[in-house]
Amino acid sequence: MKKNITSSVRKCIAGVLSMAVMAGSMAVPALAADNTQSDSLLTYQVADGLNLNDTTAFADSTTAWQYADKISSHVDTSVAAMRAIFAQRKVSIVDYGAQPHAVFDIVEGTYKKSDADAKAEAELAKTNTKAIYAAIKAVSEAGGGTVVVPAADGQVFYTAPIHLEDNVNLCIEKDATLRFTTDTSLYCGDLMKEVYGDTVDEQGLTLTRFESVELMNYSPLIYAYGKKNIALTGEGTLDGQASVGDGEHPETMVWQQWKKKRTYANGTTVEAQNAAVNKLYGQGQTDVPVAERQYGESEHEEWSGADDGFLRPNFIQPYNCQNVLIEGVSIKNSPMWEINPVLCDTVLVDGVSINSHLHNNDGCDPECTSNMVIRNNSIDVGDDCMAIKSGRNGDGLRINRPSFNIVLENNTFVDGHGGVTIGSEITAGVKNIFSESNEMNSDDLEAAYRFKTNYIRGGTIENVYYRNDHVKMVKSTKPVILVDLNYDIKNEVKRMEAFGVNYKAYIPQFKNVLFENVSVNAADEAGKGGKYALQLNGFDVSSIASSCTVEPGTPDCYISDFTIRNSSFVGSKQNFQMTNVDGLTMENVSMTGSTAADSLSKCKNLTFKNCDFTGSKTQRSVFGATEGVTLTGSVFDGDYTDVPADTWYTDAVYAAREAGTMLGMSDKIFAPDAQLSRAQVAQILYNRAGRPAHSDAQAFADVDKDAWFYDAVQWAAENGVASGMGNKKFAPNEAVTREQLAQFLYAEAGTPAASGTLDFVDANTVSGWATPAVTWAVQNHVISGDKQSDGTLLLNPRGNTTRAQTAVMLNNLAS
Repeated sequence: MKKNITSSVRKCIAGVLSMAVMAGSMAVPALAADNTQSDSLLTYQVADGLNLNDTTAFADSTTAWQYADKISSHVDTSVAAMRAIFAQRKVSIVDYGAQPHAVFDIVEGTYKKSDADAKAEAELAKTNTKAIYAAIKAVSEAGGGTVVVPAADGQVFYTAPIHLEDNVNLCIEKDATLRFTTDTSLYCGDLMKEVYGDTVDEQGLTLTRFESVELMNYSPLIYAYGKKNIALTGEGTLDGQASVGDGEHPETMVWQQWKKKRTYANGTTVEAQNAAVNKLYGQGQTDVPVAERQYGESEHEEWSGADDGFLRPNFIQPYNCQNVLIEGVSIKNSPMWEINPVLCDTVLVDGVSINSHLHNNDGCDPECTSNMVIRNNSIDVGDDCMAIKSGRNGDGLRINRPSFNIVLENNTFVDGHGGVTIGSEITAGVKNIFSESNEMNSDDLEAAYRFKTNYIRGGTIENVYYRNDHVKMVKSTKPVILVDLNYDIKNEVKRMEAFGVNYKAYIPQFKNVLFENVSVNAADEAGKGGKYALQLNGFDVSSIASSCTVEPGTPDCYISDFTIRNSSFVGSKQNFQMTNVDGLTMENVSMTGSTAADSLSKCKNLTFKNCDFTGSKTQRSVFGATEGVTLTGSVFDGDYTDVPADTWYTDAVYAAREAGTMLGMSDKIFAPDAQLSRAQVAQILYNRAGRPAHSDAQAFADVDKDAWFYDAVQWAAENGVASGMGNKKFAPNEAVTREQLAQFLYAEAGTPAASGTLDFVDANTVSGWATPAVTWAVQNHVISGDKQSDGTLLLNPRGNTTRAQTAVMLNNLAS
């Protein structure tokens, strides 16, 4: 295979290579007046109010969704202007020589067409490709319009890749089918050079991407580079014919067998694409010029898997285009990702039906793309339904353009690895993503929401909003919300090492991710709520040291700034499976029906406000050891029936119970207003101390050895925590005043020095013997006053102490 390219091709590629230069000073292209030169990076004119360089969080969700409305309005206005251009004229591909043909059958038992039919199909594809492009070019040069693929009485139009031109709508009419040839040699080479000239290189290869890394490869099935006002519409069908073959013999392969593992004659089992993938990722990581990343058709007859072929093309890929419409069509049998706009601005995907269950069959993958609306689509695929991307590793950093300003609304996501996915190729980050009123309705969907990256790919995920989504079901062995920040790291490292390239940490970040009004399995159907409601997995460096080399000083990676509000999860087997989470907030969320205990590891700063976990296995105790947890107004099975969820003492009561310091009067009753006795105080402090051993010399005559509080009182007396009431009596049943409780706690603390004044109206009512203890308690915020209706603070030192007040004082002391 030749490695040189013509100067004209260099001109074509120059625009993409120039992105590396632009990336040195800005994260996204400048938004200036339109420039339609196809050999330079297009710049974009967008609607007023869309500040694309602003990465600050929106003030609130209302403000965020107002911004989303601006994006939608801008896209709809641009599409309306496009439709006016497309209405100027209409031509049929038949008028330019395209020929429909009956479908060539697969010969039973061979997984392929007959040799004669395969040859006839290839010849038809050549003829029709030339005719279709002739029609496209003529309409574009005439100022724009619509090129029609007509229905043909059950026959189809076989074709090779189709490249679009400015101001052209390719319309696939109802009952019409464009069927892309299985002759892979026609996706590069002589036909591509003959039809598309200087837009391909000397090998007939097209500038494209494979899994977010740029290369010269087979052309995508439908492609455009540097074009403006392009569309793919209609109610017809696009069939990629990506047959799976018989899984064994090379001669039955089309596209998909290049992904599947095969055993070769020498006994080696490998994916056919492995060598090419490793090579490409290495080139992307080491900044090999894109023009030199030559792939495409193998030059060897024996498909050994060792040459540069076997990298499948995407189905629909507008590249560096402005104003793109994809509407109404049905897509099936894709070699790779189906809809993949790259470096595009102002895109609408509306009413498309995708059904393709082969390898890497993502439904829609916006990549380094901005101002995009994806609405009213049905996506049923073999990989992620939606996956928002922004480049991979070194190549992503070279181009350095995030995906941003993307709105998803009223879509139906069926089978797939993820419904709405961000990643995994996400090195340049994503921002301003809005998902609204989408439905997930298949129990083969492996996650409703998926975030995936790793410590090499990195990427910042910021300003991501979901609302009013309805998750009817997900796969019973998979999570509803999945965040995996160590996705595929072992294979990532193997590929790096296979090409001998270096890698370093690029830690991913979350900034402002919000779910609102999301319902999961609202019908409460058995097995439809998934294995986990939330599976959030960051990582610490020690956990990845076995799979990759970690530079000294590499920080652990925490999931943070993640909020779920006003949502419900029903019937997940386990509500939480989380590790390395720092900053999860849940407000007004209900989780019911889980049957397995939760798992939290290395989590902190978790806030649960007015959440309802009754009817599930989630218990307060699972959060007991978590640093910085807040459970305000939240209810759990096992809560006390006489402790409301949102009182001033609720958190303190349960904190005391979880610590084993102060238990209820029974499993269900705490008795918060009951007065506290001296025996109870002794028992509480004894529990705080861990119930240590004590001498058996009876300290008080009124404390029998068989009393439930005997050990506590003995310990308290022996350690100077409590003294008697005189005459060797402890008075265990006597109620404890507030100043007496302060004295107990002060003695337990070792009677530290305490001085100063007590700023309370009734400070003069504190007993002299209690003054140091009360002063210490006030200074250390263990005890506070009661604010009266007139605003004054009363210490009330001689008032009796309730169990609720005691729990609060203990909690204050612990904090």
